[in-house]
Amino acid sequence: MNRTWLIVFGDVASFIISFIILILIRFGRADYLYAINMHSTPFSILCLFWIFIFYIFGLYDLVTIKPTIPYLKRWILALVSSFTIGLLLFYFAPIFGISPKLNLVIQVVLFGFFSFLFRRFIYTLFAKTITQPVILIGDSTYLFELKKTIENNPQVGLTIIEHFKSISELDSIHSSLKDLVIILDKNSDSPDERLLNLYKQGVEIIDTARSYEKYLLKIPVTYIDMSFIIRNISIKKDIIYSSLTFIINKIFALIILIITSPLLLVSAIFIYKYDKGPVFYIQERVGLNNKIFKLYKLRSMMLDAEKDGAKWSTGVNDKRVTPVGKIIRKLHIDEIPQMINILNGDLSLVGPRPERPEFVSLLETSIPHYKLRHIIRPGFTGWAQIKYRYANTIEDSREKFEYDLYYIKNRNIFIDIGIIMRTIQIIFTH
Repeated sequence: MNRTWLIVFGDVASFIISFIILILIRFGRADYLYAINMHSTPFSILCLFWIFIFYIFGLYDLVTIKPTIPYLKRWILALVSSFTIGLLLFYFAPIFGISPKLNLVIQVVLFGFFSFLFRRFIYTLFAKTITQPVILIGDSTYLFELKKTIENNPQVGLTIIEHFKSISELDSIHSSLKDLVIILDKNSDSPDERLLNLYKQGVEIIDTARSYEKYLLKIPVTYIDMSFIIRNISIKKDIIYSSLTFIINKIFALIILIITSPLLLVSAIFIYKYDKGPVFYIQERVGLNNKIFKLYKLRSMMLDAEKDGAKWSTGVNDKRVTPVGKIIRKLHIDEIPQMINILNGDLSLVGPRPERPEFVSLLETSIPHYKLRHIIRPGFTGWAQIKYRYANTIEDSREKFEYDLYYIKNRNIFIDIGIIMRTIQIIFTH
């Protein structure tokens, strides 16, 4: 069974066990069947909502399942959100005819307890028991980064038993190792009979680029060439995907603009009151097929912020940001006018974030294949935005581009919805 699905299965099992205990506590054996019939349908629907919330909070990500303080914080926030969804479902949309206030509290507490125990068990199981032996071959920086990630995250299920610089050193390895995986670096010497024999005996052999995509959810930019691009990256998606994204984009953008219009108005008044300057900041960005378009934001910086030319922003702590700007940036209000760009067709909800022309020309000469970012419509949010920090250097941009490549190659409606939901979670928790 896929490791991620095993965790999902554990949460479903935790929910069912909690539900059974809840019914026994609240109704006893006498009314057990009646209570089951009354509560099974609404609580089944609630279970689906809770699993989805846990996904949004990244609790099924194998790399981040490691029991750390940040992970525990996300887990607690997910439980609070789950409880809130339960209140909305049973009290503000009372279609099931029940209002289980105390039952909902008990269910959340029990589910949290069993879910936490299962995650601790599964982490130990993945880290110490259900593992695959791995041999690394090569000495590139990318391979060492992958090695570090595997060593720091044993729950991924890989155990490095050897790291060779050359294929010739494989002579000391027995092919009888169960579930052996060989990760072969691009820069290592050409494959020979040793690898072929191991492959024939069922050993999994993958290159660094594929292992990055599989375990780190990004594609190393220096490992791809034109043949990789032609084989793996499709400019056009099927008509169903294109139609769904078009409809979702327009409806979502319109709803957000309507809901937040009072907030935008109040923010605009404070921005103007501060320095009597323009409310909106209109900036040129590079979009689909390198087309230049104007991106709309609420102005958060001083009037002379770019008197010396375009500069990388350093985020919330940028000294050019006004006091009002700090607030609207912290609450992400300054980004809302980009919904106009979505309605205009300049942006999609999900895609690589559009860069300024001044930076694009620099990045295209510094980062291989950077022009690939422009073969799809840029996005209000994206895979790189939820996986990596704010970029204000060429190296940061290279790292984010590797996540963009993963999205461009693998994009589908389910990934898009997941990115949107994770973005909403980040907005409300950061």
